[in-house]
Amino acid sequence: MIVQTARDKVFGLAIESSNPSAEDFANRAGEPERASEVPGGGGMGVALAEMAADGATWAIAGEVLVEPLRRGGGREDDLMPAIDRVCRRAGVDAGRIGLVAVSVGPGGFTALRVSVTVANVISYAKGSLCVAVPSASVVARRIVHSGRFAVLLASKGPTAFATVFSPGWDRTGLSPIGRIVGAPDIGELDVDLIVADRHLAVPIRREAESRGIRIEPPTFDPAACLELATLLPGAPAGTLLPLYPREPEAVTLWNARQGR
Repeated sequence: MIVQTARDKVFGLAIESSNPSAEDFANRAGEPERASEVPGGGGMGVALAEMAADGATWAIAGEVLVEPLRRGGGREDDLMPAIDRVCRRAGVDAGRIGLVAVSVGPGGFTALRVSVTVANVISYAKGSLCVAVPSASVVARRIVHSGRFAVLLASKGPTAFATVFSPGWDRTGLSPIGRIVGAPDIGELDVDLIVADRHLAVPIRREAESRGIRIEPPTFDPAACLELATLLPGAPAGTLLPLYPREPEAVTLWNARQGR
């Protein structure tokens, strides 16, 4: 009998560090943290699992290990160490990573640039397949709701980036197209649940509450990112790009200085 070892297997790696400022799930007084209620524990981190490949189709074939990004200075600085830690836990050489998925946004400008760059470098160096997973879909994957709901991310001033999900969306994993919304647009979303972090603009929050729309905080789970990666099309190594709903502020400031 031939015993298959970790060296013979192919593994999938997922990175979820898109919204570090939203990781405080208890964004309203008295609301319990939900990280312990989701598979893998939730929160910023990386996930690793053995994968089974059949042509262009991938499936998770083993236990999903999750390694959180450690608190401290910039969480981005712990991304590569976290990948090393989870590989060591699994007894896996990085050369066995055949699939790299990353939560590409919307989210924090620096966090997205770092995570996407790391994913591109790993995939390019190892010849791995890349999968871009919208961060709104990562959040939606952990929502248990029978009706339509909206995930609002990248709040800035009076607006946020809204993605509306209908029942059954996760059978394909394809994320609906999102758009920037303000308080006057909330009724048009036609939802009875909004998932948003503590940065959601007060006018939007008040408008939702006045319409009886429940608001709950998001869970960013790298295991959910890996699950969705098995449903989404892959891309060539090194081709991932962050998803920004607006022009990055750094670009806006640069153009202003150049008189553009």
